[in-house]
Amino acid sequence: MQVSVAAYAVGRGVPDAAALLYFASNCTNLVGGWAYGAWCHGGSPRRRQAATAAGLTLASLPLIFLDAPLAVGATLALTGLAVPVLLILASVLTESSVPRAVLTQAFTWGNSASAAGLASAAAVAGRVVDTGGAHAGFGVAAGAAAVMTVLALSGLRDPSPDVPKSSALLLG
Repeated sequence: MQVSVAAYAVGRGVPDAAALLYFASNCTNLVGGWAYGAWCHGGSPRRRQAATAAGLTLASLPLIFLDAPLAVGATLALTGLAVPVLLILASVLTESSVPRAVLTQAFTWGNSASAAGLASAAAVAGRVVDTGGAHAGFGVAAGAAAVMTVLALSGLRDPSPDVPKSSALLLG
């Protein structure tokens, strides 16, 4: 997303606007994390993860077509709500699926995979932006969100038990 936001602002001739667009998204990151933490959670963390990933996908799709800075900023703000929720749910699901003795290692693997995914996506988005512009780069983000949604939905079929309530209370 960052590569595409920068390319969008530069393409519009106002590179400084990228900071305002990041600001919109990051402020809603804070609000999204706070609201999710304050909310009394019901239902399965896997279902919440799938729903949040689907919401991120739907929210990011308009970025492929929108051109007005205010509309792009508002849409980036909307996508920003989902990011902290997905991070929290990843931690909750990790904690519930590995033995306590290897929990630190599991979190390390998850963080490393996330960093590798971000770096790879930035490289792909950079190439796509170079050839197709910022909107094509936003398509990479929307595509990644769609893949995440499919993976989260496939996790709903896993017959293993859901996260114990004590785990959900610790991180959510």
